[in-house]
Amino acid sequence: MSETELVKALPDMELGKIFAESGMFPDIKSAAQGYVKILAGRELGMSPMQSISVFYFVGGRLGIVANAVGALIKRSGKYDYEIDSHTDQECSISFYKIVGKKREKINQSRYDIKMAAKAGLVNKDNWKNHPMNMLFARALMNGQRWYCPDVTFSMCYSVEELQDLTLGEPVKTTVELSNKGEITNGKETV
Repeated sequence: MSETELVKALPDMELGKIFAESGMFPDIKSAAQGYVKILAGRELGMSPMQSISVFYFVGGRLGIVANAVGALIKRSGKYDYEIDSHTDQECSISFYKIVGKKREKINQSRYDIKMAAKAGLVNKDNWKNHPMNMLFARALMNGQRWYCPDVTFSMCYSVEELQDLTLGEPVKTTVELSNKGEITNGKETV
């Protein structure tokens, strides 16, 4: 029996148990959590290993990594996207609908550091350490929700977005913008 046939033969709950007991996926604490990740991925056409690798529990919620959503968009055959610009200050992505063999531009999704500051995100570790990744995740996820929502259906939060949510206490950091639109916090301009 090949490895692929073995995986297909095992019930998803048993696979969830194996993934949980392996210790390789620290966010999976039980067979049930492994099963939930496998089920979420299965609904989007993913294999169990893909599902375990791209879905994460963050604050009690299930999220998907943004680059997996990018792969789902490209794999859909209905949509595509192209990164127009991508720096540590902004990310702009054009979204396309595929009609026959042609791509027709639907619209563009853009997220910049000023928008992140307004949302109270720029002081979080992920934003300080990986601004390009976080800007890409926001621009991609917004565009996917706006222009091709049928790609993920109700699984609409990325892991990156869930990490930004403050569960429980509201964010108490105030972000200020100068008249020129530069981010200030009583410190240097970003």
